Amino acid sequence: MPKKRFLLFLLIIISISFMTYQSNRKPLLPLNFLNNTFNRFHEIKESVKDSIASPFKKISLREKENIRLKKELASLLKDQQKYREAILENKRLKELLSLKEKEQRYVTAARVIAKGIDQWSSTFVLDKGHFDGIAKDMTAITPNGLVGKISSVSDNYSSVLLLTDINFSSAAKIQDDRTEGVLSGTGFRKCRLKYVPHEGIVEKGSVIITSGLDSLFPQGIPIGYVSKVNKKGAGLFQDIEVTPFVDITKIEELVILKNW
Repeated sequence: MPKKRFLLFLLIIISISFMTYQSNRKPLLPLNFLNNTFNRFHEIKESVKDSIASPFKKISLREKENIRLKKELASLLKDQQKYREAILENKRLKELLSLKEKEQRYVTAARVIAKGIDQWSSTFVLDKGHFDGIAKDMTAITPNGLVGKISSVSDNYSSVLLLTDINFSSAAKIQDDRTEGVLSGTGFRKCRLKYVPHEGIVEKGSVIITSGLDSLFPQGIPIGYVSKVNKKGAGLFQDIEVTPFVDITKIEELVILKNW
């Protein structure tokens, strides 16, 4: 019995000594290996995570930059368009001002605020009326030529019957040989010069102007040019198509003239 107690005591002493010795040294080899492995695994995991996250961060920054640049470009294009529009408007207004300086019958310039153009009716609504000196049957022109006549007037607005309307007519003549006729609208952006006899020589490209014989339109306003001539009809007169000098689809401003 004493012998067993002695052995147990000796074993305890050896165990304590061994543990004390190991605590002052590096970890046991298996524990050291596991620790190193775990640390390396953690480093690899963090590296992989960073390598995956980094491209996404770059993509996100690039997308934000692209969005910013697109917005900036859109703003610049908008400003450029406004600048160009201002230049074109200034050019048109200068041309209208030149009409004021050379036309003694000048009443006012007006802006087109509405259009009604189809095969049955061709009219404009203007932002000027009685208060601006406009009266019914006054002449509407642009620097390119005749547009039509005032068909109705209110205090602040007025309507223009366009020369292409089927209800429009004007005394007209061929500028070169002074052949007389009556111009009327067709409803299809073209006009007809009527009542020109077959024996008259009418060439394509001839300029048509107002004659002033109807007491409505001042004499000499450019109307258009002859675009087609047909002498084969059975009637007494030639069928003459006239293309107006003005493009009614593009008119934004015009000038109103007194008739006499």
